[in-house]
Amino acid sequence: MRRLHRILAGTDGPGKRGLPAGEFLHPIPVAALVILAVNDHVLKGGGIVPGAITGKLSDVMGFVFFPLLCTAILDTALWGVAHLGAPVDFSLRWWKLLAALAVTVTLMATIKLSPAASLAVADFLGAIWKPSQIVTDPTDLLTLPAIVIPLWIGRAEIRRVPLGRLEVLERKWKREGTPASNGLADVPNSSDLASALDRYFAGGDAEDAHAELEKLRSI
Repeated sequence: MRRLHRILAGTDGPGKRGLPAGEFLHPIPVAALVILAVNDHVLKGGGIVPGAITGKLSDVMGFVFFPLLCTAILDTALWGVAHLGAPVDFSLRWWKLLAALAVTVTLMATIKLSPAASLAVADFLGAIWKPSQIVTDPTDLLTLPAIVIPLWIGRAEIRRVPLGRLEVLERKWKREGTPASNGLADVPNSSDLASALDRYFAGGDAEDAHAELEKLRSI
């Protein structure tokens, strides 16, 4: 799965930029989005699979990919802003991941418990995409445990040094002289990488930084 992840998300490294969307371009959320599309456009209403199953399947897939889509969109937008000169951090952070999970749970709970909220969201989707129908059904919240999957994927992305983080660190080093260790506090066992990056930022060879990064990403 690690190899497939690299194929989907790409990679970055010292001197090489990467799109800060690695958590969403993981095989699991990508598969969840595909399954959701097939479920909603082929299986629902097709008479092959009971509606109770297709409904719950949509909710599970939504819980799996939606929080990671939110963080990926946010960081990609911030990446664009940073390239216009703004000093922003466009890499995945714990607070972004937890905020996306909270938004997902709150939104799902609201539309599954409130007919007015379901109608409002359906109208919004109809205005920006196509006519939609959202069923208010409190039993759909039984799929809530699926939220641990994006939490696990996001945690793994942070631990492996999320895509875009190295570029953020280099920008901060050039702008403020900030040591790499300050920006890797959320990445376990990253002290050797931080030291190698500081040497690289100061004009040293990138080989040590590449080696230390690969050690973390191979765990």
